[in-house]
Amino acid sequence: MYYFDMTDILLYVEKETTVSGIQRVSFEVIRRMVKQLGAENVRLSYWDRLRREYIAIDASFLADMEEFSPDILGAVFFGKRARAQNDAAPTLMRYRNRPLKYWFYSKVRSYHAARGHERYFAKMGSSIAEWSAFKTRKAPTRLEATEDIRREKVSEVIRPGDQLIILGAIWNIDGLEPALQRLKDAKGIKIYQLVHDLIPIIATKHIAADFSGEFYHWLLSSIGYCDRFIANSQNTARDLQRFMDEVGEQRPIDVVPLAQKFDVVHSNQVKDPKKPFKSRLKSLEGVDHSVLNLTKSPFVLVVGTMESRKNLWRLAQAWQRLTHTPGLDVPKLVFAGKPGWYNDDFETLMKATGNLGGWVQFSKRPSDTELGFLYESCLFTATVSVYEGWGLPIGESLSFGKTAVVADNSSMPEVGGDLVEYCDAHSISSIYDACHKLIANPDHRRALEKRISQASLRTWDDVTTELLEAVGQE
Repeated sequence: MYYFDMTDILLYVEKETTVSGIQRVSFEVIRRMVKQLGAENVRLSYWDRLRREYIAIDASFLADMEEFSPDILGAVFFGKRARAQNDAAPTLMRYRNRPLKYWFYSKVRSYHAARGHERYFAKMGSSIAEWSAFKTRKAPTRLEATEDIRREKVSEVIRPGDQLIILGAIWNIDGLEPALQRLKDAKGIKIYQLVHDLIPIIATKHIAADFSGEFYHWLLSSIGYCDRFIANSQNTARDLQRFMDEVGEQRPIDVVPLAQKFDVVHSNQVKDPKKPFKSRLKSLEGVDHSVLNLTKSPFVLVVGTMESRKNLWRLAQAWQRLTHTPGLDVPKLVFAGKPGWYNDDFETLMKATGNLGGWVQFSKRPSDTELGFLYESCLFTATVSVYEGWGLPIGESLSFGKTAVVADNSSMPEVGGDLVEYCDAHSISSIYDACHKLIANPDHRRALEKRISQASLRTWDDVTTELLEAVGQE
């Protein structure tokens, strides 16, 4: 029996509404595992923080899920406590699966609305009118709770020789590591961990709070209960091996590179993968008007959480230089991703220059459908991070036939191959030169796009197959 840990997905959908990189990897692989192995051979597991128990549930519901749905997953994990996104009030989305906090902050919002405190709502990007409109709307149908899903203690159902595969980020989850160690010691199971990166102990200045120490503790502890590690790139495997050498502990490491394909399936999408994404949309109902507005003129796309490691300040400085280049028809620069940390220099620059005089625009939390629309509409993309464990946006860009400006460090050349234009992440001039080349020389850009169209890109099915081969070695 294969058990797949979904603890990080549970914690993610508790607050978030759009999927991030690590959760996307876990979801895409696990749902394919269910299809390949059969739901009868797969169970899902997660750490229940309230009960302080490691729980197992049936995996069959994943076989019918074609895209990451916080609503469905919320109903699975939280049952009657779950609240659909369309039933969550403005500014309260992050509390939708936390009933007590939702109730409390709803009362606070109503208090301020009744007293006309418009500035209170403005600070949260909302208004009294939006709050009032929500309160007087016709309530949508609530999520169907999934209380019928059988929940059992993993310790009572797992058997010697069963395999537990952890694909997500599980550090800093109180009680989970000891539970995994107990399972390992008492049940004789095989445990595998996918390591996405060692950024918290390699690029510590870009990590918020005490994540570096917590990550180090988790990685060291995981050596005790893991039989093998799986790295998502050759670069991550090298980083992990160096860590093991330093701490004097060894475990086998297999490399399973992630996918380059970006699969978007939406209710308004005609399921014909041979057609371009935009032509597959029956309508633009799934694309917000603010996203549509971003595509009215040529633009370059930057995808990912807006944090200092993504090197946004240098990219913006390079773009500002591009706008001052005589005779160059400069496109807009569009950032698609939620706000992150330690990004003050970039935010200060944007505020001081009015988003570079309008050259920079944002889509802060695009859905998968909106993100796919942006990928297909852009001229090219840019990923100039100072370090990555893989670099999903690079591969996603390629899957839409678009080349990219990519930093030549860490794992990113493994993703981009000879299909992108490289730069030095620490040099504004190098970033400028790479972007200038793709903007000023459309023939070169089209040549790269032709090369992309002829390339064989990795799919999530490839990842799933190779992962099964890796865990099958024991």
